[in-house]
Order: sequence, then C-alpha cells, then structure tokens
Amino acid sequence: MSITNTFSANRTTISTSEGAPYADCDFWTYGPDCTEQSNFGYGPTKVVRLYVCLSGEVSVGSCSQQPAVTGPLSQGMLDDIDARLHGFAGSGVRLLVRFVYNFGPIGPGAMDAPIDVISGHIDQLAPILLKNKDLIFSLQAGFIGTWGEWHDSTHGDDTAAAHQVVLDKELSYFGDAFPVLVRYPGDLIEYAGSLTPVANLGLHDDYYASDGDDGGTWNPCIPAIGYCLSGDTASQLQSYASEVSATSMFTGEFGAVDAALQGCSALASTSYALHLQSLSLFPYPTAVGTELQNEGCALTFYNMVGTRIELQKATLDGAPKANGELAVGVTLINTGFGRVIRPRPASLVFVSGGQVVAQSPIALSAMDLRQLAPSATPAAQTFQFQVTLPPTFPSSGSITAALLIPDPAPSLTTLAAYALPLNSVDQGNDPVFDPTTGFNVLGVFDSE
Repeated sequence: MSITNTFSANRTTISTSEGAPYADCDFWTYGPDCTEQSNFGYGPTKVVRLYVCLSGEVSVGSCSQQPAVTGPLSQGMLDDIDARLHGFAGSGVRLLVRFVYNFGPIGPGAMDAPIDVISGHIDQLAPILLKNKDLIFSLQAGFIGTWGEWHDSTHGDDTAAAHQVVLDKELSYFGDAFPVLVRYPGDLIEYAGSLTPVANLGLHDDYYASDGDDGGTWNPCIPAIGYCLSGDTASQLQSYASEVSATSMFTGEFGAVDAALQGCSALASTSYALHLQSLSLFPYPTAVGTELQNEGCALTFYNMVGTRIELQKATLDGAPKANGELAVGVTLINTGFGRVIRPRPASLVFVSGGQVVAQSPIALSAMDLRQLAPSATPAAQTFQFQVTLPPTFPSSGSITAALLIPDPAPSLTTLAAYALPLNSVDQGNDPVFDPTTGFNVLGVFDSE
C-alpha cells in the first residue's frame, strides 16, 4: 500500500484549549453560557478568563463595594472556589485565572489587601489550584492593586519587595504546574534581576496594541508601579517580551482604539513577534472590535490568535495487515501567532466499523509539535515514524487512519473535547477533525 493525501486549510479555526482567544466569565455568577462564547464568527472558544473576587462571593462588578479584606479567606469561600473551578471539568475549556479584591475604578474605593494577608491567601488557594491544575491555562499574578493589575495599590504593595513575595510564593507552588503571568515586563525584569527570562513566568499586556507604549507596558521606568530600569529602553522591553513569549506565554487585552497599531498588517506583525497565545474575544472598548471589522481582518486576526496547526499532507506506506509495518509521514504547519505550549505525545489510531482496532503511540522525539514555531512566513515540517500493526489487525475491510493528539494532563487525556484539532479539510472539503472522537483523519485504505 502507498497512499498520499493532501489537504487544504480550514477557512475557520477550530478552537483549542492549548491557545485561543479567551472569553470572560463572571466567576461567582456564571452559568452554562460560559463555555459557549463566540464573537466575530470565532468560537465557541476553549479558553475562559476568570476574575475571582476575594472580597465577597459577588458579581465581579460589585467586588469593589465589599468590605476590606483583613484576614484569612473563609473555609466556605475556599470550598466554593474549588467547586466552581471544578465545574469546568469536561467542558473542553481551560481557565485563565486572576484573583482580585476589587474591580476598579482607580481610587481609594478600589481596595486591595496588605501583603501579609495576600501571602496567606496564596497559601490557602494553592491546594485548590493544584487540585484543579489540569484545567488551568495560566495564572495571572494578580492580587495587588486595582483589578489585580499591579498598580494603584491601596496598601503600599506597589514595590519590588511586595511583588517578590507574590511571585516567590506563586512560583514555589505553581512553577511546574502552569505559567504565571505578570502585567509589566519591567516588574518581571526587576524580579529576575536581568534580561534573562525566568522559566514559567510570562506576561499579560492589558493595553495590547492600544497606544505608543501599551499603557506603560513598554515604559522602562514607572516608580509608582514599583520599578525603574534606568539603563533599559522601550525597544529592549519589547525584545525581552518576545523572548519570554517564545518560552513561556504572552496574552493580551485591548484597551483603546489605535487605528495605526490595530491595522491588519501592523497587528499581525506585533502578534507574531510576541507569540500571542491568547487575547480577549470581546475587545474593550467595543469600538476596538468595530475598528478591526472596518479594517477587514477581525475574524482573520482572531483565527490566528493562539495555536493553529494545519495538516498539509499525509503518507502511509507498507503492509496494512496483522504484524505489518507502516511508514507514516505527516506534514504540518503552524499558521497561528502562538504555538503548542506543552509536550503532547500523539497516537496513530486505526478505526474499522466505528471501532478502534489498533492504536500505536508516536514517540515525542518523532513528532514534537512544539517544534512548529509561529512565524509570519511559517515553514511546514514533515514528521516521519514507523508503526507496527498488532496481530489482531483486521484481515479485510475499510480502515481509517487518524492522528489523535490528546491533552497531556492526566485527567484530560481521554476527553475528546481537549484533543488538539488540525485545522484542515480533505479533498471533499470535509474537516479532518472529528470533535466527538478527537481524531484527525489522515486517510482510508483496505486491509489485506
């Protein structure tokens, strides 16, 4: 047998929890709609951001109106946080989490908490986050300041010392579990003491492509926020963020209309440079969405945010029979701004009559999708590997060969909703990805 099948890009992107535009859920009041959010024709998305108000179990918009938090979180609140995080299990969604004490506006009414109280809260929350770690896309460092955004603290937490307390704690608990994202690259450099990225620390730019310095993101000296890198420049901070995003994670959120920065070409260039892994699906202010639509690239742009892997070609050569050997080649390309973040060992699956009749694991060394780097001019890569068919392989009938790329998290591996889709269609214009099984169909043949 010798089969070669070619494929075309799907016109839309099948969302994946590996990297996608994120929707927002009101943590203490959310319902089923939180896992079915779409915009600009993209979706439903598989990444959801949660602002978790710690001053009361209230709608996030009411978080600032709650009494000041001065002591440990109650056991009741901790239990409820655990239950509501676990409520996303099996949905196909992974979570971008930020803990806050207020939701603005900037001023004395937007109270955070003393750093010793924050430190104790991280200790209390850590077991819950680790219990639900498979569901967590990343943790935004949070806690400090207005919106947990590390500015305008009402308790004097806008200091390098307070930031170190938070990051030391978060890395000690979560450094091997999921990325921790910091608002300002200057704070990250101050913490690291150099321009060398720290493993598992990434960035969230909450004024992405929205003015000349992204709301202070590229400002090397903001003493009021807690850092001043007198020897560095905005260009150096941008280069540093690009390096961080290549090994950890970079997410964004629009904050204002800027026609120049949000033009299709300029926005794509910035997003490739920063390996944009996720960005708010609902732009703030809403006029940004209108701007993107007027530019003519709203859906195209959102389709490229995060992980978008396409199948271009598949070859199967050998003897499709019991104990037979098959040589398999799979040509893939990454057309997204982001990338595959985690190691995802895959399997070649053979299906007959709706039943899996064989499944062969593919060594990560033979096909590691993290090698598909994002680029404005992406290069396709062919992964080649051998499989040996089992003695029970059917001696006759039609066989479908498919690629299964499950989520590597133990509790999600068997769930099709978390499998990685390949964003391609076959010669009949049918998607290769089956969301009910998680299988990406490579071809069909008759066994001998």
